[in-house]
Amino acid sequence: MTICTRFLNQSRLWKWSVLTVAVVGFPWGVGTSQAGFIGGEGTDNPSRQLKALFAEYWDDELRAGPLEATFLGDHRYDDRLADLSDAAHEARVKRDRDHRHALEKIAPETLSADERIDREVLRFTLDDRIEGERFRDRLIPITQQDGIHLQFAQSVNFHPSATVGDLENYVRRLHAFPRVVDQTIALMRQGMAEKRMPPRITMAKVVPQLRDLAPKNPEESPLWGIVAKLKDWSEADRDHATVAVRQAIADKVSPAYAKLAAFVETDYLPACRESVGLWDSPEGDVHYAFRARSFTTTTLSPEQIHEVGLTEMARIREAMEAIRKKVGFTGDLKAFFQKLKDDPKLKNQSEAEILGRYRAIFEAIDAKLPDLFGHLPRTDYGIRPIEAYRAKAAAAGYYYPAPEDGSRPGYFYVNTSDPTSRTTYTMQALAYHEGVPGHHLQFSLAMEVPGRPAFRKFGYVPAFSEGWGLYSEGLPREVGLYTDPYAEFGQLEYSAWRAGRLVVDTGLHQKRWSRDQAIAYLEENTAVPRIEIVSEVDRYIAWPGQALAYKIGELKIREIRAQAERRLGTKFDIRAFHDRLLSLGSVPLSVLERFMEQNQQTEAEPQR
Repeated sequence: MTICTRFLNQSRLWKWSVLTVAVVGFPWGVGTSQAGFIGGEGTDNPSRQLKALFAEYWDDELRAGPLEATFLGDHRYDDRLADLSDAAHEARVKRDRDHRHALEKIAPETLSADERIDREVLRFTLDDRIEGERFRDRLIPITQQDGIHLQFAQSVNFHPSATVGDLENYVRRLHAFPRVVDQTIALMRQGMAEKRMPPRITMAKVVPQLRDLAPKNPEESPLWGIVAKLKDWSEADRDHATVAVRQAIADKVSPAYAKLAAFVETDYLPACRESVGLWDSPEGDVHYAFRARSFTTTTLSPEQIHEVGLTEMARIREAMEAIRKKVGFTGDLKAFFQKLKDDPKLKNQSEAEILGRYRAIFEAIDAKLPDLFGHLPRTDYGIRPIEAYRAKAAAAGYYYPAPEDGSRPGYFYVNTSDPTSRTTYTMQALAYHEGVPGHHLQFSLAMEVPGRPAFRKFGYVPAFSEGWGLYSEGLPREVGLYTDPYAEFGQLEYSAWRAGRLVVDTGLHQKRWSRDQAIAYLEENTAVPRIEIVSEVDRYIAWPGQALAYKIGELKIREIRAQAERRLGTKFDIRAFHDRLLSLGSVPLSVLERFMEQNQQTEAEPQR
């Protein structure tokens, strides 16, 4: 349950990633006038220097990540894929250091309040990336959750198809894929040499993904999907494009996927480690402590985070007990969990039923949004099922933000695989987190702020964004939308799940828990179906630290709100509070806390 950053290279892009830049031009002024700013050609005005630096940084990011640029809606690089070579990586690291040095030269006291926030967020991002270089995360370039194999397959959903030039770019990108696969294999071989390897149990899930993406019949490839977008083309142009796409998939794409699958299965998988925790890797404990700080944007140690998780779990279980008694169930909480897992009345029966239920949930919350927010986004959103080739290893749902140009809405992608295993009573909480009022409002409102630098419009700091998503799961209760006690229990279950993540993630990567221990803990403390628990635990194994962001972020947002309510008393306005919170965009928790405290103090001052 998170936004679409699964399709981005998390080791490099998670701090700013997402998802849409204007298709034509850059309103923030990227161009030759900014080129060479780091080299000293910028203006003496600090504000203009900062804007030029932001523009140069962002342009560098998009040029280095062509797939990400396409996902974001910038189509200047639609004909290429990233260069994963050592030389390209070293150049990227040098740019990070140069940008950090240039940023330090701009004194914050010479900037406006908004500019100081922007400067601090970029500094945090660069410091985090520079510090993380020592751990060589790039040597594990693919997992069952993320990597070029999944990113590339998903690119068909975002690539334009309006012109012959669009399709020519698409075919060039298909032809470039074998080169990227060769570079990916080279990185993995270097990881083998340095003993920086992923756990075997999660890497094994990559092999069937790769096999599914290497069909002999091009029309069975997800990348064939571009052809369906050509229905309005002339017959001659459509036929020509179809032939080119078919040949590229058959000659380039499928063989490259098959080559990667064979390498993973034959060479890489046997060399992967049996252990599941990051502790069993070079500088493992130090690496995990860094990732905990990085993803939570706090100084909390893994041990402290583990204790927070245990405390939260105890609190949530008390609320669960109250619901159990409310519905008249006479057994204990563990027995109630089992009832929820087994009751066919609480299960979906088909993909159509799942999608229909979500539409009804969104219709109800849309009507209540004006009670919770004074300012709503212009951007629309829709619902889509997760593609079959990645559904088995995917979470229950993701959110994909809309592009700034408005060419498509944001998408709530929901996992409809094995529909009879998908519970009905958790659907409200998931919809509120991934869609409305969760990620859709947070990302859309951040994107729509006029004059905000692009890297901030599309920024994604997990502790804030996922903390807001988790906070949003319970928010509709305040406007009367949790009328079913089982749905209310579902929201508590999801909250317990996130508390459990604090316990399980630190357990796996710092306390040396086994995979079975992690699964057993979540089964003991939630009613989440085993199929989802196993998938989620494997996600935590493959992605150390990320799962810590949700509950830590939510607790900070609730703490900030409680402080505001105490300070303002009867003057507290929930709509104004939410508007202020979301106006900031995705930021580290320290920045959020300071910004909200300053605004609350101003609001609480007596009028003169």
